[in-house]
Amino acid sequence: MLVFRSTLVVAWVAIVAVTVNALTTLGLSDGQLFVTDFSNAWRAQFNGDFVLHLLLVMAWIAYREKTFPRVLLALPVVLGTVYLLPYIFIATFTAKGRFDMLLLGRRAKTAG
Repeated sequence: MLVFRSTLVVAWVAIVAVTVNALTTLGLSDGQLFVTDFSNAWRAQFNGDFVLHLLLVMAWIAYREKTFPRVLLALPVVLGTVYLLPYIFIATFTAKGRFDMLLLGRRAKTAG
């Protein structure tokens, strides 16, 4: 679990660095590029895949959480891995290092 958590931290630091670079270089106004990129077939494929990935991750978080309302924990996923990696990092502790608890949350069978 230590290697997994370390990987999450390294990945989060890398994506935050890329995000800060994008914000300082292009600012927030170039965010519209995401929508206009759908005119290019490969960019449309990548962006469409990314949107579906976000929806799948949101569904997973809503499924595994036991708090109400679960959807409020899933909605920030639109921020991408800047939100998702810390969520998973914290979830590794609430799962007590068990990958079945990490993946299934409240639906994991209790040991014993």
